[in-house]
Amino acid sequence: MHVSSVWLWCGAVVLSALVVSQFFQKPSRALLWMVRSIVLGCLLMVAADAVGNVLGFHLPLNPITVLAAGFLGLPGVAALLVLHLWVLA
Repeated sequence: MHVSSVWLWCGAVVLSALVVSQFFQKPSRALLWMVRSIVLGCLLMVAADAVGNVLGFHLPLNPITVLAAGFLGLPGVAALLVLHLWVLA
């Protein structure tokens, strides 16, 4: 196993522990935060896709990209755009 994959798994475990601990402390607030993040991620993805259609590329909407955009916000959308352009180039 490479060192980078170990760091990725460590980050995923820490993020998961944070989300689970927040959910058990204040369930209604955590649920509201998750729904708000997902809706905001959808809106950001739709806006990025609309701009991308004008510029000639398509950003796919699927659960993974929406969750990434929702949890990370605008930097997440920017990272998805960069990854999409990098993979296609």
